[in-house]
Formats: sequence, structure tokens, C-alpha cells
Amino acid sequence: MISKLITLWVQVRDLFLYLFRNAIVVNGYVDDHTLWGIRHRNWGDDLNYYFMRELTGRPVVFYHNFKLAQWLHFTNYLCIGTLLDALNYSNKQTIVWGTGVSGKERDFVHPKQVCSVRGPMTHAFAERYGVGCPKVYGDPAMLLPWVYSPKVSTKYKWGIIPHVVDLHHPVVEAIRTQHPEIKIIDLAHYERWTDVIDDICSCEKIASSSLHGLIVSDAYGIPNSWVELSGKISGGYFKFQDYGASVGREMTVPVRLTSVEELLQLEVAALSGMALVDKEMLLRACPLPVRKKFLPWVN
Repeated sequence: MISKLITLWVQVRDLFLYLFRNAIVVNGYVDDHTLWGIRHRNWGDDLNYYFMRELTGRPVVFYHNFKLAQWLHFTNYLCIGTLLDALNYSNKQTIVWGTGVSGKERDFVHPKQVCSVRGPMTHAFAERYGVGCPKVYGDPAMLLPWVYSPKVSTKYKWGIIPHVVDLHHPVVEAIRTQHPEIKIIDLAHYERWTDVIDDICSCEKIASSSLHGLIVSDAYGIPNSWVELSGKISGGYFKFQDYGASVGREMTVPVRLTSVEELLQLEVAALSGMALVDKEMLLRACPLPVRKKFLPWVN
């Protein structure tokens, strides 16, 4: 009964935000089946709510729960995530900005327009399926430093960002119980969305099995290493390699972590790749009006 009432409330809430607050309809893997806001589940996906809201100054509602948007075929946006080829995400009213693909050979609905994609491997995949795609690359999360500037000092030599499927991996549990000097950055149980960025920037070095842990570490200039814990992350290595290709960073396979000692001996990636990304071009490709204070070319 409560779930049905919340479902009804979501329709009323989203309709109000769409009609009277000019809300953006985003198609993302985000749980907004709540009275207000979203339920934190995976910070990288949740950025579709927080980052897009900050970037545009507009509320965000989600297509998959907004029935009227589906019935009336509202324009919707695919932004952060590996969703272009995912089942029931792209549709004929979708505009793509920065999303990626899993690389699996499967049919998907071609979007209305592609403004940019995560990387050149997504570009090649889209063109192979007949989807027109400009050569504008970059995950939108790379623009986070233009939206949020943390004011934290370095407190930890190492931080580890386990993907949400890796939160209870034995290495993570060993760190949790025996190594308080290593910061565990939990992408599923955070309070404010900016806390994750603060935690990343409080570390001298980062090891991450989460793609957006690596992307955000790169964006804020924190040396980092791609690691594998359980090996159960959806999409395999393709999305990591696609991101790596977009920034000129070689990401063939991750470092397999089986102990805390291996973590402490890791060599972190060089940060030279970020210079290859034209962040201004990525922002100009955004299909939505952006708040002027985040436009670096506006005085």
C-alpha cells in the first residue's frame, strides 16, 4: 500500500517539477521512488541527479518512473553511465551527452540525437550500429571541478574506492577492521553527494574498482590505480578501456588485489592523459543550457 502511494506521489511530484520548475527528464539508473530526492545506491549513477541539477540549475526527474513522460514521449537525456546500449534506456526521444556502452553485441533503440559519448570505443560501437555520433569524447563527471571545489587537506596516504558490488570483499573488510590509516570511500552509503569528492581529495593516492572513482580522481588530479576485487562489475573491462582511450591513458587490464599488502605496493597511473580531453568542447556539446557561472569562456 505504501509503495503504491509513493508511486502515485512520484507522478504528482514529477509533473509539478516538469510543468512549474522546468525539470530535466533524465534517463538513468537512479532510484527516485522516494518522497523527495533519490535513494543513494551508487554514487556514480547518482551523479545524474546531483551533477545535472548543479550544472543546469534545474530540478531533475527520471524517465523510468515518470509515466506521463513515457506516455507522451517527452525528450529525455542520457548522460552519466553505461546506458546507451542498455535495455529500456535509450529511446526515440533520447538525447545523449557523454554516456557510454557496455560493448556487448545486442540490439537497442537508436536515440534521437548524440551530442557526445564517453570515449572512442563507444563512438566506434555506435557507428557500427548506424548511430550518427560526433567525435566529442568525455564522461561528464570530468567537469565536476567546475561545479564543486573541495576545501580539504590530505589526511590519508591511500584511499580505496570499491565498486558497490565490492563493498564486502575480504580486502575491503581487512582494511575496515585492521587499517584505519587507509580511507574506504563508500559509494553506496554517503550523506551529501559532495562528501565523496571531499573523501577522494583527502587522499594522496587512490585505488578504485569503480569507474567513476577513477574518473573523479583524475578530474581532481589525485594519482590513482585501476584495481579489480571481485571481478563482478557489470560491463566488464570495456567501459574502463573506453574511458582510458578518451584521456590517452592505457587501461588494458586492472591490477588484481588479493591483499592489503598488494594495495600498499601499487604504482599509480600517471596523470598525463587528462590534458588530451577538451573539457570546453565537452561542455559546449551539452544539449542543455548551463548556468553561466560554470562557463569558463564567460567573464
